[in-house]
Amino acid sequence: RLDRWLYAAIECLEYFPDQFLVMVSQQLPESTNNPSSLNTYKKIIFDVIMKYYSQKKDSLLATQDFDIHSGIIELIEKGKTDQALEALQLYLKLLAPNISEELHRLLTFLSIASESEGYRLQKQFENRFVIIKTCTKFILQNRTLSKPQAELLTQFLMDNHSELFKAPLTLLELTSRRLQSLLEGQDPDTNSGFTFCQRITAKEYEDQKQQTNQYLLALVQEIDNDPTVPLKQKKKLI
Repeated sequence: RLDRWLYAAIECLEYFPDQFLVMVSQQLPESTNNPSSLNTYKKIIFDVIMKYYSQKKDSLLATQDFDIHSGIIELIEKGKTDQALEALQLYLKLLAPNISEELHRLLTFLSIASESEGYRLQKQFENRFVIIKTCTKFILQNRTLSKPQAELLTQFLMDNHSELFKAPLTLLELTSRRLQSLLEGQDPDTNSGFTFCQRITAKEYEDQKQQTNQYLLALVQEIDNDPTVPLKQKKKLI
């Protein structure tokens, strides 16, 4: 059975240009039957993954989405992790499919590589520390965020990588409700799940419309009867 660390790493490599794959194949040892060669294997692949993302100009999460990133970070800082997770789930649905899948694979790999009992990336530091410090810039580059904030978001993404790319429950509920309305021949917008203003009946609308017209008529008459309003201005207003 393929080592889960290696499996996650290979999943990442599928998104790499050919020259990086050639680089990996040229450096790999011939055998991985003993632990030392397996660790050599992992070190080579890890270094190539780090090199690839280090030379990329843009991070996976777009810089222009700063408001979304900062809002999610604020939720995490306030301990509102459920809302932060749901916000991230919705946000990630907006990413291009290839970016979303690449991010998913990278986060899965980073999460596995950060495990303390796994292959030791650096002797002097814990794996999680190394991953956070090294890889945050691959995921998020935003000068308006402090380094601790960016690292906090990266940690949250890694810790929740298995849930992030699922459809949020509220979205599933709204979709189910809309589908049911369509199947029943109803107007799905009447039960969309979002209410931006108070819904009224057609009769209430007509009553309010008539009342508004009466108010406007009374205002026009008041202006017309007001001797202080010049005739020229009355003609403009009425």
